[in-house]
Amino acid sequence: MKPITKSVVRKLFKMKWRVFAISMVVSLAMAMFIMGLYSAVIFDHSMDTFIEETNFPDVFVSLSEPVDYSVADGVVSNIEGIDTYSLRLKLDGTYHYDSDDYPAVIIGIEDPAREDISRLLLKDGELFNGNGEGNVIAGMEDIGAKVGEVLSFSTIGIDFDITVKGSVQTPEYMFASAIQDSSLPLPGHIVILYMDLGELQNITGFGINDILLNVADGQRDPVVGSLGSLPVSEIIFQEDHPSVVFMDIGAGKMRNMFPLFSVIFMVVGMISIFMTFYRIVMNDSRYIGVLMSLGYSRLKIAWAYMTFGTILAAIGSIIGMILGFLFTMGIMSYTMSMIGDIRVAYPMAPMPFVLGLIFSFGSVLISVGIPIIHITRQSVRQALDHKPKTKILTVGTAFSGLSKTRLMGIRNTFRNPARTALTVLVVGMSIGISGSWIVMADSAWGYMVDQVNQDTWDIRVDFSSPISNEDATSLLDLNETEYVIPFAYLAGQISGGGNSDSTFIVASDRVLETRDFELESGRLDLTTSVITNKLASELGVSQGDRITITVGAKTLETTVGGVVFDILMQAVYLDRDAASSLVDRENASSAFVKLQDKEDIDKVAAEFEEMEGVAKVTIQDDIINAMEETFGQGMGMLYFFFFICLIIAMVVAASAIIISTMERDIEFATLETLGIPRRKVIGSMLIEIGIIGFFSALIGLPFAYLFGKLFAIVMEDVLYYFPIVFAFSAMAITFAFGFLFVIGSSIFPIRYTGKLDAEKTIRERTAG
Repeated sequence: MKPITKSVVRKLFKMKWRVFAISMVVSLAMAMFIMGLYSAVIFDHSMDTFIEETNFPDVFVSLSEPVDYSVADGVVSNIEGIDTYSLRLKLDGTYHYDSDDYPAVIIGIEDPAREDISRLLLKDGELFNGNGEGNVIAGMEDIGAKVGEVLSFSTIGIDFDITVKGSVQTPEYMFASAIQDSSLPLPGHIVILYMDLGELQNITGFGINDILLNVADGQRDPVVGSLGSLPVSEIIFQEDHPSVVFMDIGAGKMRNMFPLFSVIFMVVGMISIFMTFYRIVMNDSRYIGVLMSLGYSRLKIAWAYMTFGTILAAIGSIIGMILGFLFTMGIMSYTMSMIGDIRVAYPMAPMPFVLGLIFSFGSVLISVGIPIIHITRQSVRQALDHKPKTKILTVGTAFSGLSKTRLMGIRNTFRNPARTALTVLVVGMSIGISGSWIVMADSAWGYMVDQVNQDTWDIRVDFSSPISNEDATSLLDLNETEYVIPFAYLAGQISGGGNSDSTFIVASDRVLETRDFELESGRLDLTTSVITNKLASELGVSQGDRITITVGAKTLETTVGGVVFDILMQAVYLDRDAASSLVDRENASSAFVKLQDKEDIDKVAAEFEEMEGVAKVTIQDDIINAMEETFGQGMGMLYFFFFICLIIAMVVAASAIIISTMERDIEFATLETLGIPRRKVIGSMLIEIGIIGFFSALIGLPFAYLFGKLFAIVMEDVLYYFPIVFAFSAMAITFAFGFLFVIGSSIFPIRYTGKLDAEKTIRERTAG
């Protein structure tokens, strides 16, 4: 081994704690970067795999009222361009369990073992095979919906029992929720039952009201246009299905947010790495001068130090790749169990790891290269004459009452003001990134609660088939009700601005009474159309632009009159005249009901559920409760990132403080020879670290707000808009935990000083 190479190896062995700290800074930054990129790839791949192996339908068609099987089959079978199809009867109902009632969706299918379209993946038990049997979507075992149990259901006022033969999974109900029209996968107990189509038809007397289609390439629009003879109320394409949209949103959020987060931390990490390596290399200036005086070329010296950096980068990269994969596994396992519990499919995707390696090696080698080039360009005399720039704080009389060791802690903090300021800035940025997750969560939650509370209605009632507005009003107008507002509800496609998307259409002359709409732009003009801000953003349209709405074979061209903030529905609001080409203005499919006293809500909801013709009853408070549960689950993930970032801040602080401590080893050795108790030395170090922690946590507060704003902009692009607001609680949490984690970094320098050999240190330093 060449002498210059031996010096590099010897240097690494002499700075074990610094190697550990530097490697952890590199590895954690790399791990978060890899996790952001790789998680998005896994989201996409897992969903694509799930859809592919279940033959997820290309088109979902819902009818406003049931039709005879022969009628539906006659229409669909004669349409060219359809590869395969499935006719179903799909009804809302109620599941009865232990004196409690839960919402249910009851679906009659012809063959549960069918694999060419909407395949059911068996998770437990077996597929049903005959009358009185059924399968349920897995996930509701805690309310009795499990294999071997006899479950009681009711729909349209008819009670029946079904024996559960097995639990299944399907992308159609990956996010089984009792809350309709949500832009979020809201949880809630709901049982999805698959049973024999003929048996359900015999029980209810209905025919077919749900059609699944797989169509040939390029034939989707002609096929949909040929369904005009059927009473189509809803058309959903595969890419617009809630499960697909939510997974795309999740992947998009990962794909956009985490790499952005990683880039921000790359800046922080590179500053920290540069600060660390710059000081290490510059402090070796005299040693480098000696090497130059011995005849070693500047290129060989630079190469030796670059080798030194490469070794550290390699250590950090190995740890970073392992941590990146483990972080990704943890996030994906938690996320999938929270939103779908599907199998996580890990693709062969080397690019996130390759980019992570480029980052880690690039940041380290640049950090080493700049100072080594600076020193080797100097003359031998200049390199040998290099002295670290150190400024000692002069302590005034204001501190005269403090002990010498405490004064030493204050002095050491500010002995190099520029270096202290840089350390505080870097650590403060890391704390700020951590706090941004808390700021963002508080802001999003507060905004969503405000938005939901803008709804004035208490109960939403959906009918099994359209009824006249007058009949809807008279049916639901009880003594306890303040208003009943019938409305027509459809789902289809909207196009404008060169883009298209799925949408919900709400048509009612009194829709403005149901919500305190908050305008983003335009005006609340229902004679044109009022659309949600998310939908406007997706399409790229604004007030005055023309849009086209399509439901089956029916189309409507209208002008955007206003854009409103609304996180729950990707909706278009119209009055009945404006929507007359899509729906009969005299009929309603649903109604909003407001009560005079909300204490009567459970009683009134129960009365509505017993009424003939009522398919589903949704209590507005259930939406808020479901959102609270969603955010309760999501907060676990947010706090995970919060603490990971704080650990990174602690490592950054430890890296800076360890180097500062090792530069003062003669000082600590001298204190030991003078008989100063070690607890007082530790106390002085804690004062130094405490001051750095205090100012770092303080600086972290504006950074938390700044990064929160930046992340919110990304969230608006991939999910929904919410404003960032100043919250004292979020700032207090950020400051407290940031300070405590920086204090926690003191374990490294304290451990170093505890192992310091005073006699050896003084002898080596005084001997030169």
